[in-house]
Amino acid sequence: MSQRINGVWYLPSANKLKDLNLLAMKDTGSLILENGEIIFKGNKFQQVSIKNIQSISYGKQGRDFVNNWVKIIYSTEQGEHKVAYFADGRLLGWSGIFGGTKSIMDKIQKANSIG
Repeated sequence: MSQRINGVWYLPSANKLKDLNLLAMKDTGSLILENGEIIFKGNKFQQVSIKNIQSISYGKQGRDFVNNWVKIIYSTEQGEHKVAYFADGRLLGWSGIFGGTKSIMDKIQKANSIG
């Protein structure tokens, strides 16, 4: 059974001050949770597929001291370690501040049996 979460912010790495990125995210789109895989379908990036999750955490990242983010460390089929950050971007990010991002983490953990 798959589950779709819309209005999700995505970052492929922590947003650092030196990056001069004015926006909190690099892309906005949907997360699809199915068969132990997380698929991000964004408006800018074609698709990010996440399997082989090593860890998942919830908290601040980079220069964003307002929003909490779900941080996922995973490995590719080639053995390369990568990171992805997700937050609830609905209502210009306010939904995430009021529990939406925590809900995303809970759904990811449940779908992937990660505690």
